[in-house]
Amino acid sequence: MARLPASIPPLETGRLRLRAFTSSDAAAVTALAGDAEVSRYLLHVPHPYPAGLAEEWIAAHRDTWAQGQGATWAITRATDGVVVGTTSLRWVRRHDHAELGYWLGREHWGRGYAVEAAAATVAFAFARLGCARVFAQHLGGNERSAKVLAKLGMTAEGVRRAHIKKQGAYHDTYQFGVLRDEFVRAARDAG
Repeated sequence: MARLPASIPPLETGRLRLRAFTSSDAAAVTALAGDAEVSRYLLHVPHPYPAGLAEEWIAAHRDTWAQGQGATWAITRATDGVVVGTTSLRWVRRHDHAELGYWLGREHWGRGYAVEAAAATVAFAFARLGCARVFAQHLGGNERSAKVLAKLGMTAEGVRRAHIKKQGAYHDTYQFGVLRDEFVRAARDAG
């Protein structure tokens, strides 16, 4: 993988700006992630969302980046800077692959922001990190996420049955992946 800059670089799309989170974003994260419908399909986002968790989560991002293990971006609207969600990569340099993650506040669903932000994140993984593969997973029932991953050109690769335990229940996880040349081809065909 390529050498990383000292801090998480911003990414730009047609309507969005992805940037590093700051401590001043904690209230927005708490409000967005605190929605039961948002946390419903997210493994690491509890409901109710406890006070102080957003601050801890944001503070951990700098170390993850500095250790060369991942990046987390705030998804903001380019027009007004409002935080609408997050996207992230967790990578393993030895295998040249990264895992994509993302979520949006419910009031921002259905506008194409998830696909736009995730596409920029995956493009970063291939172009800047030199990844050969990017993968993602979603919990069973999260059809919105399945559609996002398909729009990114990802292939459904399988199901891990009862793989995750959340709020006392076991959930299947659906695995998706895309190789560099597949992503480039899908982006070219879409544009």
